[in-house]
Amino acid sequence: MKFWRKYHKWGGIILSFFLLLFSISGIVLNHRKQVSSVDISRQYLTSSFQYDNWNNAALKGSIRLDSTQTLFYGNVGCWINTNKTNEWNDFNTGFPKGIDNRKVSKVIRTKNGRLFAGTLFGLYEYKSESWSPIKLEIEHPRISDLIEVNGKLTILTRSELGQLDLINDSVVFNILPSPEGYKNTTSLFKTIWILHSGEILGITGKILVDIIAGIFIFLIITGIIWFASPSLIKRARKKLLAAKRKKQLFRFSVKWHNKIGYYAIIFLIFTTFTGIFLRPPLLIAIANSEAKSIPFTVLDSPNAWYDQLRAIRYNRQYNVYLVSSSKGMYALTNNFEQIVKIPNQPPVSVMGINVFEEQKNNNYLIGSFSGLYLWNPFTSSCINYVTKQAHIPQVGMSRPIGVHMATGYHQLDHNEVYFDYNQGAVSLNRKSSFGTMPNKIKTASPLSIWNLALEVHTGRIFQDLIGAFYILIVPLTGITTILLLLSGLWIYWKKYKKQTSKI
Repeated sequence: MKFWRKYHKWGGIILSFFLLLFSISGIVLNHRKQVSSVDISRQYLTSSFQYDNWNNAALKGSIRLDSTQTLFYGNVGCWINTNKTNEWNDFNTGFPKGIDNRKVSKVIRTKNGRLFAGTLFGLYEYKSESWSPIKLEIEHPRISDLIEVNGKLTILTRSELGQLDLINDSVVFNILPSPEGYKNTTSLFKTIWILHSGEILGITGKILVDIIAGIFIFLIITGIIWFASPSLIKRARKKLLAAKRKKQLFRFSVKWHNKIGYYAIIFLIFTTFTGIFLRPPLLIAIANSEAKSIPFTVLDSPNAWYDQLRAIRYNRQYNVYLVSSSKGMYALTNNFEQIVKIPNQPPVSVMGINVFEEQKNNNYLIGSFSGLYLWNPFTSSCINYVTKQAHIPQVGMSRPIGVHMATGYHQLDHNEVYFDYNQGAVSLNRKSSFGTMPNKIKTASPLSIWNLALEVHTGRIFQDLIGAFYILIVPLTGITTILLLLSGLWIYWKKYKKQTSKI
């Protein structure tokens, strides 16, 4: 009993810093759209968050507008580069305020000259010198990819495939057919993720988890008051000052710290327990596991592709779509009636595909955090595009992180570069080069408050301080928090409940 009292007292004081950060950041993460206009300047952050040589997924791709100008897009939004002078001009007019609102996954110019951009929150068309939103009648209009096929703009979101008729501007969305042998299961990681965030119950679940985070914050504040009040009251008495208010605050804190902690403990432990499995090393234990979809929740969807679609291309020789999903590459018939998994899969990181470029002879350039590969789905060839060595699949290594963490690709004539998450722009041949990142783009590209909250919630915010050991912050904090909650329950039960029963 004595040990647990000391642990709860001093452990709570130490953990309060981390729990406060995790609670506040968790609330922000649950409401990305609502906080999308709030940013923080990168100058206040450590070196890992600074842009240098187009790193940190600054750019994803480019399209050539004419012989003198190229439009680049990515996490920094849209910028036009004048080829001869290497001058960069902002091309983000029309996007809502906030860097999150101009995170562009794809820009495409159709054959009839229309310019479209797919972003984190929807589809835009550039007209009258400004980006104008196009209303899509779907619940989650997060655009993954855009391509033009037979006079229609094919729109891929994370869950559906739609087509915008470029003549009459009508939009039709369809759910892709389920693959052969489909079972209504999802990854255990995804299941735990939406349980932890509350998303499993939609907005109601998110609000419930927000309340749990608020309870954590309340317990932290009242715990600190409980810890500090006796000495403050003692000082007030010595100075002959009124200590009545301090006593009232102390009694209030003790009473409600105990009561709320007691009645909410199951929810507090559940939220903490699910959270520790979403980061390494405990993530490894569930990474490749599947779970039955929970009935009457967002997981129990008639859509087999809910939140799984990432990129799409159309092969004209075979009249087939190639679809990249979180579960691998699939071939989709051009009438959208049948989809099958491609047997020879290129390496794609669990973080998803970032580069999907059509090359000559039915080859495709595939880039992710697992590297950059030249892949032919029809001949089963797969070559590392950087080292020029044939890729040999390794049994037991499921989508590992590679040396070359590709986040984007650009080719203009003989100039060919890929964008590495850590290194930035990397030349792929001797004739390749890419200009330095201008300060005006760095200044105009802060970090969104949502991304900052994600860095805090995952512990990566401490990476520059303690190096690779930051991955232990989440599991260690989670385990010690569960012990902290259980010790508080034990102390409350032994001391207060027994006193009540005696009375």
